[in-house]
Amino acid sequence: MADYYDILGVHKGASAEEIRRAYRKLAHEHHPDKTGGDDKKFREINQAYQVLSDEGKRVQYDRFGTTFEQPGSGGFGGADPFADFTRGFSGFGFGNGSNSGFDFGDIFSDIFGFGTQQEGSRRERGVDLEMVLEISFLEAVFGVEKEVKLQKRDVCPVCRGNGAKPGTKLRTCGKCHGQGQIRRVQRTILGNIATSTTCAECGGRGKIPEQTCDTCEGKGVKVQIKTLSVIIPPGIDDGQRVRITGQGEVGYHGSATGDLYIKVRVVAHATLKRDGLSILSETPISFYQAALGSRIEVQTVDGPVEMKIPAGTQSGKIFRLRAKGVPELNSRHRGDHLVTVYVVTPTKLSKKEREILQRLAEEKGELVDVGESVWDKIKGQFE
Repeated sequence: MADYYDILGVHKGASAEEIRRAYRKLAHEHHPDKTGGDDKKFREINQAYQVLSDEGKRVQYDRFGTTFEQPGSGGFGGADPFADFTRGFSGFGFGNGSNSGFDFGDIFSDIFGFGTQQEGSRRERGVDLEMVLEISFLEAVFGVEKEVKLQKRDVCPVCRGNGAKPGTKLRTCGKCHGQGQIRRVQRTILGNIATSTTCAECGGRGKIPEQTCDTCEGKGVKVQIKTLSVIIPPGIDDGQRVRITGQGEVGYHGSATGDLYIKVRVVAHATLKRDGLSILSETPISFYQAALGSRIEVQTVDGPVEMKIPAGTQSGKIFRLRAKGVPELNSRHRGDHLVTVYVVTPTKLSKKEREILQRLAEEKGELVDVGESVWDKIKGQFE
């Protein structure tokens, strides 16, 4: 028995949003109009989504999916989940046999939403798309406008989506008489039940072309490579997404177009890091600058900035450059730049420097190792 949760790749307790995202991804992957698409798999995905996305149908499925999971029964994923039930009424002419002229299972299919999947898919909203866009660190901080190319189903450029060959007209569908729906009334033991399904001939439009478009074969849509201009807002972070409404795949005849989601990937900067709205960096200062104070140049996202180092600065001290950080999304507020300084201890000293530092140590009453190295002793013999 087919399990709708397995088909969509979600667990039984999945939220409505998780089910929707899983469906969009799989529908886009297996769409029959795509290269390598799978029509059978696409129908299964749509059937699973139609049930699990509807709270009432999902409750029915969770109940009867367990109830009918007995040997010999089909469950909701089987070909005829009510076969055992309808067999009990075969004497009344309600069976599924070819002589009855009446499919009792169809009634339950319509009641519970298991109508023709091809008809249901035509009314389905266009698939949402997602793509990854790589931008630099500074582009993420200040925003940028980028051109992106993507392959997607879009309105046919020749017929403009009506499916008709240029120069020809659309005529009223003879099957549904322009209604776009086929209405049926079926006799049941519960009385007459009226159902409406999308017309398979016109796809619910009520009109069909006199001659179909050669480019899209009358579908009104065609897979194309589109170039879009995308604005990335200032302050966006790595992994965040930008939604572009209506730039996903075009919907079926008359239905809404999906959306495009741009997932941002920010390339790391050589010296700067980000923590929320703060920019972090480190800079070295000399022993003398730390002890006596100085002014140094610090690289920020706005360019070089002069920063004051007070006398007596300790290694690891953090200085704040206000409003030099990341702009907050959709706000005028901006974070700060935090600079950590570390003191670099000199590794090579001249003889004069050593003498000066030795006298300073003596002034402070500190003990230091002032023994000469072997090389200093050798040099001293020749001086």
